Amino acid sequence: MYEPARELPEKKATEGDFYKSLSYLKKHYGLDLCTYRNLPYPYNILMAEREVNKKLKSKTRYRELLILKQEDNQISLTVKETFKREFGLYYVPVMPIYEMWQKPEQQACAELLTAVCAYLHIEAGISYYREEDTYMYYNYEILNDWIEDDQGDMEEGDYERQKHALDKAKKYGDFILEKMMANGFRQSLDSLIANFQAVTEFEKTSLEIAVNTWKLWQTNPETHLYKHGNNPCNGEEMNEDDYYNDDNFVGLNEYIGFIGSTNDVMSDTLFNIVNNDFNERPAFQEPQINTFFNEPMPAYTDQLAYEDKLLELITDLCTLLYNQP
Repeated sequence: MYEPARELPEKKATEGDFYKSLSYLKKHYGLDLCTYRNLPYPYNILMAEREVNKKLKSKTRYRELLILKQEDNQISLTVKETFKREFGLYYVPVMPIYEMWQKPEQQACAELLTAVCAYLHIEAGISYYREEDTYMYYNYEILNDWIEDDQGDMEEGDYERQKHALDKAKKYGDFILEKMMANGFRQSLDSLIANFQAVTEFEKTSLEIAVNTWKLWQTNPETHLYKHGNNPCNGEEMNEDDYYNDDNFVGLNEYIGFIGSTNDVMSDTLFNIVNNDFNERPAFQEPQINTFFNEPMPAYTDQLAYEDKLLELITDLCTLLYNQP
């Protein structure tokens, strides 16, 4: 079943640290585990690790069990927990909301969805493409340079169409940003919900998204997208400013954010820029929990629930705006 390595950690100290850490892990997750202590070393540890790995599996979370040596040379079990999600782009288009603001019969819905976006940007920390030093602001500047540089090689009318689309994305984006940043605007989300009369299916879905946003905000008043953001390359906790200093992975602020449109004449070019950039990087950053069992831990709670619901909310909002009538 196994072949011991030529040099193994000292048996007594390793077994003592391992089983003490295992007891903390077992209590934390509420696991019912078999006893392998009477098996020969290190087979007992290998069998225990195998069983824990099986029982840590979750339908909604990916968990990786690690056996680490701490700085004090003690052995500790550690569980790395992340989402069970495929990598995808979470880009909220704001130009459809701008167009709603221009129609009197849709202004109430536009105001409601703008308040949702205000929460996502200001409270949850989702980056906005019209603010400098954001990833998408940089990409729109690249688009602008390409349009100007290729002007002489374009077919008749192409330059005007692309330049017009880019100018619209900037102008409309500034309009929505100004609305979102208005003093006290996002705090009015609850009253906007209470006074909103949903008639069409689009309006009903808009109201549902707004209600879910309000609930998420009230149950997690101080939480944001970056609370559990870790560097996938080394596992260290990071803050928002750190994301601009590492080109080895795709940061949360880069694949989650606001953009102008997903279906104008510039969208395909914009997404090609993004995809080509991301394809050059070996990993992507995501919310992650690292639990070290070198001491007793409280009972397990889903610490990634907020981020999970936030991404579901963004997905619903993107789908709604993409299918705007």
